[in-house]
Amino acid sequence: MCLSFFKFNQYNEIGYIRKKSIFCMIKSDKLIFVFYIVLGVSFLIFILDSSPDLSGEILSVLPQKVTDFETSSIIDVDRKTIFNLMSNIEIYPNILPRNISHVNILSQISNEIIAEEEFQEVGIKTKLIVKHTIKPYDEHIIEILDGDAKGTTIKQFFEDYEHKTKLITKVHLNFDGVISVFSYIPESNMIHAVNTVTSKFVEYTQRNVFEKTVDSLYLEILKRPADVDGLLHFSSLLENGEMSEDEIRFELLNSTERESMNNETIDFKPVSELTDQTKDVINDLYQKILLREADPDGMYHFGNMLENDVSSDEIRNILLLSDEGKDTSIFHPIRIEIKVDIQELFDRTATYDEISYYHKLIDDGTITLSDVTNELKQTDEYINRTK
Repeated sequence: MCLSFFKFNQYNEIGYIRKKSIFCMIKSDKLIFVFYIVLGVSFLIFILDSSPDLSGEILSVLPQKVTDFETSSIIDVDRKTIFNLMSNIEIYPNILPRNISHVNILSQISNEIIAEEEFQEVGIKTKLIVKHTIKPYDEHIIEILDGDAKGTTIKQFFEDYEHKTKLITKVHLNFDGVISVFSYIPESNMIHAVNTVTSKFVEYTQRNVFEKTVDSLYLEILKRPADVDGLLHFSSLLENGEMSEDEIRFELLNSTERESMNNETIDFKPVSELTDQTKDVINDLYQKILLREADPDGMYHFGNMLENDVSSDEIRNILLLSDEGKDTSIFHPIRIEIKVDIQELFDRTATYDEISYYHKLIDDGTITLSDVTNELKQTDEYINRTK
């Protein structure tokens, strides 16, 4: 049968997600442009996308070819903070989600990173190999290593400016083949694109940890950044302790928006066609979370989810937050032991996230209940309490 879940009625379709009361099917898939990784190509795509009439101008009156340009700006963020963010390659999809879809670190030796970076803009999607040379907290050099933009470099220099940062960006464009025409885009447009990208990083530094968490959940589950209303709503609930991260994840997973994504891509097949490995994983999750074997309907739905790229961790969270999962957690032997440990050691009630964190580590075989006790005794909270 389908698992029945709790309802939240305070959401509507304007800025929020709308949820269903029964979860049956789900699937996860796992310019402004990529200033730091693919500036050579994507900045220019961004400019074209932002200027509807520009393409016609390029065809009719070509301006002077641009191969090198420089721009500088004063950023109201301290040098260490903005440098760490701009040199954190893996977080680019969070900052520019509509333009950068994936970053894969291929190698990292000392201060040099080689990454495969996928970006998309105006219907174009491509992957490039990019080298990042990082010299904390002064310099970040980006060089495109393949394709028609091979040899394009972006050099960023960071300087203290009172309590702010002076960012100097020097760009060298090396465009060949079909993208060579982009070298004729006016320099002023290129500088505007650089500044626009920089502003995105500055805006990201102003978000608190709760807003960043919510935005990451939207990107993970709905494949888009959080809208303003959803961001404010869920981050406030998270900050005030009214919802946990897993509960927000569940809401997004069980939303009509996510369901519509599933219906477009999921291909359900009968249980008999599921692999033995899939059946073992689903049964294992049911036994560890619900303390029973998976029923046929559960095996059908969650087995198909697993074989359509939904992770076992996502399915685990769905089971934990189902009505049955919440009821079972009350008398679940492992969760009870963790609750008792925290109560005795800290003289307080364990949080949902604490219990779930240690429960998963135990289920994964990473630690034992005795290890949990020993780890808790190493925490600052316990040490300070027993002084």
